Amino acid sequence: MTKMPTHYRASARRRFSLMLLMTAFFIATPVYAAAQNGGDSDSGVEMVGNVAYVDHLTNLPADFAVMREKKIPMMIFFHASYCGYCVQVDNQFLIPMRLDPEFKGRLLIRRVLVDGDTKYIGLDGKEHDYPHLANKLEVRGVPYILFLAPDGSRITSIQGTAYEFYDYYLSKDINLATDCAKHPNQKKCDGSKNGPGLQ
Repeated sequence: MTKMPTHYRASARRRFSLMLLMTAFFIATPVYAAAQNGGDSDSGVEMVGNVAYVDHLTNLPADFAVMREKKIPMMIFFHASYCGYCVQVDNQFLIPMRLDPEFKGRLLIRRVLVDGDTKYIGLDGKEHDYPHLANKLEVRGVPYILFLAPDGSRITSIQGTAYEFYDYYLSKDINLATDCAKHPNQKKCDGSKNGPGLQ
């Protein structure tokens, strides 16, 4: 076995130490920055009241309290792990919405993975799973976008729309839902003929 010269070993130790320091710096910096800023700005979480603007659906009572206070609707995006079209809709329309200041504060966006095992707190205060919610709201296919008013009533929904028209229907339905959240007693706000709400 041949020994490495001393200057190679010292150089290798310095490179290793430098890499270790750089790794520690890049790991610690975001954690420190998040702690300094209360955790929200670096994580990209935009808040509406005391709930996230965009999130997985986990706590309906908290969401509906903010919706009633701010007079804003909820948009629920039902999707599935096996659904390629859901990924396209998410990437092309919903993720850009999250970053667009036009939509912040106008509605809450919630995501429901229908084949997931995530639990949420229902309006009854009990814990349920996502398939329970999809069944209760009569979601029969994905992607499915549902708009609910602050009282839990169904305003409108999007299902089976051609990709080319998704942007049009999404924009139209967001405008309808935000108007109905502020002025609920309009005939156009009654989406009950298309299925139940959560009231």
